[in-house]
Formats: sequence, structure tokens, C-alpha cells
Amino acid sequence: MIAAEAWQPADGLTLEPNALLAAKEQGRCLALTAGPGAGKTEMLAQRADFLLRTGTCRYPKRILAISFKVDASKNLKERVQRRCGPDLASRFDSFTFHAFAKRIIDRFRSVLTGDDALDAGYKIAHSKVGRSRTQIVFGDLVPLAIQILQKSKMARNAIRQTYSDVFLDEFQDCTNLQYELIKLAFQGTSIRLTAVGDTKQKIMGWAGALDGIFETFAADFAALPLNMYRNFRSLPRLLRVQNEIIRVLDPASAMPDEQLAGDEGEVFAWQFEDSRREAECLADLIANWIRVEQLPPSEV
Repeated sequence: MIAAEAWQPADGLTLEPNALLAAKEQGRCLALTAGPGAGKTEMLAQRADFLLRTGTCRYPKRILAISFKVDASKNLKERVQRRCGPDLASRFDSFTFHAFAKRIIDRFRSVLTGDDALDAGYKIAHSKVGRSRTQIVFGDLVPLAIQILQKSKMARNAIRQTYSDVFLDEFQDCTNLQYELIKLAFQGTSIRLTAVGDTKQKIMGWAGALDGIFETFAADFAALPLNMYRNFRSLPRLLRVQNEIIRVLDPASAMPDEQLAGDEGEVFAWQFEDSRREAECLADLIANWIRVEQLPPSEV
């Protein structure tokens, strides 16, 4: 264990000012927004390293990370293991929303009664036929977990006594039911929540993702809003353009020149009469890349 003021990012990595501030926050909840390639997952891994190595997450408390996809949940868990080692990482739980809800149901199933009662060996099926104590569908998991937390103070306290910190990844896609689950479990407690996401990448609106979720979260949990600006995916010429914008938005977050060297990448400035012509030009470009140049769609 090391003192909080002596902690440095694991593996010699350099974090931009707001990312470093977020990684080392010991009191407040955080609402952290960032664009693609800004290192959101890495910041969470470094924050886990800080909390565990400094004892800010005091033993035997644990850290809970909730993601939307299985691969994202697995990736974060693996990254935390690389940063702080398997012993400390054993106190890091990484689940999807549905996996977290299922753990609540499995542990406190007896709270469910009447039409919602479930047998111990219940299954999760693709479709539900009538009422059954032996099976539910995927979409039942979060509502049933919400019902348990609404009814059982013991269930709420058990979760709250387990975790000192909660990470919410890709939070821009949080739905009303998922947010209700988070509020029931953690609102009004001393548990530190760190919500991370990119409001410009919200892709789950069709599934009920909430508008303005970061502002709502900041108000509900008295969270400190922060933004990360740097981009670790773009090539040097693009980074230099982005860096000039960062100098205006947040001078302290501008990247040092040594991180911007190189001639790789291309930057174009095009003008169009209206948005329709712009869209047609882009559609033609993409079609040519895929059909003629055989570029995989995932690379566009």
C-alpha cells in the first residue's frame, strides 16, 4: 500500500490533467465525458489501481464496474489486472447491467413473491410463455432486481456494504430502468460513483437510453462534471489539428509537442452548398472505399 499523494499512473502512463484528477478523486462522484480514443477505459483502470493500491478502497470493500456489453466488461477486468496485479484485482467486480441484476435476483430471490416468485433453478429463455416460476426472459432481469431493492432494505444494505466505488462505463446508453436500479442501490450513500461516456456516441436511443443522463446523474449524485479531450487513436496530423481546438477549450489539457510528431494522417477541408450535398459526397466516398478498395466497413 502507498500514500495517495505518492501514487503515479501504473506502467508509466501519462494521463491528461482531467483524467489524472478523476483517477485520484477520493471524495466526490464523477460525471466524466470524453470522445472516441480519449482513454476512458484506461482512466477507469488507473482509477481502480489508485483506489486499491492506496487503500482508498479500504479492505475488504470492493469496486463494482457495470458495462453494457460483455466484451467491454471483460476488457475492463483484464486491464485492471494488468495495472494492479491479480491480488488487488480480485477485489474488482466487472459485470454487465443484466449480470449485476441477475446476481441480485440469485442472492435475494426469496423477496420475489406472488406472480414474480422464482424457483431456485429458474432459467433464462428467449421467449416467455405465460407465468412461470421456472423461467424468465432477459428483459425481466433488471425489473425484478429493481423490485427486490424496492422491497428489501436488507438487499440494499448488503450491496452498499460490499462496495466503496462504482464505475459506470458507456453511461450515455443508460436506460430509465437501469438508472432506477443504480439509484435504488447507491443514491444517498457515501459510495463514490464514476460515470464515464461519450454523449455523441449514444446508440441505444431506440432501447430507451435517457437524454441528458450525465446532467441528471450530476444533479442526483452531486457529481463533479469533467471532460477528457485527448485522442490516442488519431494519427499525428489529425492530433495537431485537434490540439489547437483543445488549446482554446482547455489549455491545461493540450498535448505536449513530443506527442504530436510525425507526418502520418491526412486532413482535408471541404466546403458544400448544403448538408445534403455533403452527405451525398460522404456516401459516395464510403461506397467507393467498400466496393472498389475493399475496405472492411468496420475500418470506415
